[in-house]
Amino acid sequence: MSRLIPSMVFFRVSLAAALLSNGLQGAGLEGDIVDWIAVVAKTGLYVAFVELALDVIWALVIRLSSRGVAPPRILKDLALVAAAFVVVAAELNSQGLLTTVGSAAVLGGLAFIVGPGSATQISNISAALAVQVERQYVVGDWVEIAGQMGRVDNISWNSTYLYDDTDDRYIVVPNSLIDHSKTINYSRPSRAEYRLEVEVGVPLNMPPGQAMRVLKSVLDSNVEIVNKDRSSVVIRSIGNDSINYALKFFVPDFAVRNRIRTQVFSSVWYAIERHGYSLPHSIVDLRTEQTRRQLRERRSSEAQEKCFNLLRKIELFSSLTDDEIQGIVCNDNILAFGPGEMVVNKGEIGGSMFVIMEGICSVLIPDPSDETSMMEVAQLKSGSIFGEISALTDAPRTAWIQATGHVLLQEISQSQIEAVFLNNQTAMAEFAKVMATREAGLKTFTLEEKKTFELGLVERMTQTFSRLMNS
Repeated sequence: MSRLIPSMVFFRVSLAAALLSNGLQGAGLEGDIVDWIAVVAKTGLYVAFVELALDVIWALVIRLSSRGVAPPRILKDLALVAAAFVVVAAELNSQGLLTTVGSAAVLGGLAFIVGPGSATQISNISAALAVQVERQYVVGDWVEIAGQMGRVDNISWNSTYLYDDTDDRYIVVPNSLIDHSKTINYSRPSRAEYRLEVEVGVPLNMPPGQAMRVLKSVLDSNVEIVNKDRSSVVIRSIGNDSINYALKFFVPDFAVRNRIRTQVFSSVWYAIERHGYSLPHSIVDLRTEQTRRQLRERRSSEAQEKCFNLLRKIELFSSLTDDEIQGIVCNDNILAFGPGEMVVNKGEIGGSMFVIMEGICSVLIPDPSDETSMMEVAQLKSGSIFGEISALTDAPRTAWIQATGHVLLQEISQSQIEAVFLNNQTAMAEFAKVMATREAGLKTFTLEEKKTFELGLVERMTQTFSRLMNS
């Protein structure tokens, strides 16, 4: 609210001049000096009312603006100077004092009050006027001036004020630098879309066609990236250790650029790892191939043991033998996903179910109030299972599952489920019974509805496995 309080500069000038004039007259002094001080008091009061009117107008503009920001301060100052010149000239003329010397003295004092001038300030003012006339940027634009990036919060006679949201600070850039350095305006030509670019290096042994497909899928799966048809992946250069790609995409708000860049970088890492590659890094590995193989086997064995112990504790797998669970963890993959990545998409035909080993996933459904967005209805933690109905019956996925951070999943493929249940019909029936109990708890089934769901699930599972076996 402080911006609504007038500066009171001219009120103070008028009051000081009036007190001085009355004091001199009270002391019995008369003459041109006393008359001039009285004129300053009167004209200062008029200019003060003009400034107060401009303050009111600026407050109304802020209130009526859709973005809630004021026009540049320089426009207000220009209006004040023009109005003050008119007021001073009219008052001097009415007093018969509109002479060359008198005008220069009063207007010079007025210029000193509004803002002292110098060669540097003249350059700043010239650049500020050029910015306003050419509309290079306006308040609210995201710009980069002389290497400094931020949101334009104010344009004064001397400086442009940038808000740096990364470090939560203000950067004051002298306007004179605008004439001598490059200015980038990220808010032009459109405020609805902001172009970002992320450069990543991919291993030389990963085919470019596959790499570009994987990187493009990262952009397509990020729900905060807009206008995905214009997203692109291009080869920037080929280095000693990597092929460097540029990922170009659009976001709706420049303020979220750092968060989305972080999501894209982490998603690229996870996507490359899932395809059997790793991001290039320049190190000298003195280990032998045998040592590296033993290390990979040890890590794989530790992950399988951890997954076995987790599955053994889950009620859904209580009907399976240790050998059957061991077969799952040995033959199926452990997958890693990063923040914001989609694990499954609504409407897809599921070929796998998943068990969360580490991390948290969000369950998303279409937002009833906005069909173009999604809303979170639940969070799944370590030990949770999702995708089982779709994997067992070939039904479409009913929701999106998104990783909220680093997530480690045990995939249980349809082929592995088939291998277990075709040889263990009792396990399939027990599996269906546990799932029916879970569904009954979620949907408040009656006993009859629960039994019907259980029998229908067994039937659908049998049909799915029979179809897979025939195919």
